[in-house]
Amino acid sequence: MRLLILGASGDQGAAQVQAALAAGHSVKAACRRPPLLEHATSMEALEWVSVDYRQPTTLAPAMQGVNVVLANFPSSSFNDGPTLVRAAMATGVAAHAAGVALIVFNTSLPVMETPRGFAAHDVRLQMREALEQSGVPVISLQPVVFMDNLLRGWAFPHIADRNRFVYPHEANLEVCWICQDDLAALMLAAAARPDLAGRHIAVGGPAPIRGTDVAAALTQASGREIRFESQSVEAFCLAMEALMQSRAPEERSRMIRELGNIYRWYNTSAERPFYVDMTPVLRELPVRLTSFAEWSARQHWRRE
Repeated sequence: MRLLILGASGDQGAAQVQAALAAGHSVKAACRRPPLLEHATSMEALEWVSVDYRQPTTLAPAMQGVNVVLANFPSSSFNDGPTLVRAAMATGVAAHAAGVALIVFNTSLPVMETPRGFAAHDVRLQMREALEQSGVPVISLQPVVFMDNLLRGWAFPHIADRNRFVYPHEANLEVCWICQDDLAALMLAAAARPDLAGRHIAVGGPAPIRGTDVAAALTQASGREIRFESQSVEAFCLAMEALMQSRAPEERSRMIRELGNIYRWYNTSAERPFYVDMTPVLRELPVRLTSFAEWSARQHWRRE
């Protein structure tokens, strides 16, 4: 396939670029600031292109000669919602004009069929609808939560420095953690299944696990005893706010309020947004999923 991968410089998009190249596909990797030529890979199958969602005219040339678009967008938790919805609309319009056969949309978080009153969720729902209204067939893959989050600034220091897995999950919350490499494999599998167009497919890891199970896997992987601390949503929001000091106070307050709302939903909703039975999914998208124990064993759990 000739793929355009939007958001190729982000963690999720970058994993898709590597997976697509390894599978022998030809890739256009799109981001706002492509790597300088001298630092970019010289692989013939990879072409970097500049796309800025705030400038929709940059999408048209990127779409030329493309069969399938793998669409990754900036976080709807930390970016302006209307801007993201307009970006999705512009993506669909450009894809339709270019004759793209299929868009595979990575929602990056669980998305239900109707609004839930949380900006992060509802913006993604509007984006999905905008893409589907473009006239281009769309498959939406909706990952629950990423294992790779544990490598970020709100989680990794606790593991590396305090031997604690601290996360805003209630003790009994069952979570089907998925790694970004597995999402990439699922995105590519979906790209080869245009017959699944119109489907909204929740995806997660091979089995639901609780916080104590995550801590046990980290203990095995790190060689140190790691304990689970169920962090309150309020404490999590305070920690995240400390990482957002570059934001304007009103913007920061809005983001933290929305973050708290959606994490309370994750923990308490009867819909179980962090749980998915992958058995029927794997019958249609047959990839080998990575367990949390396997993934954690590949990581380095000390500071360099």
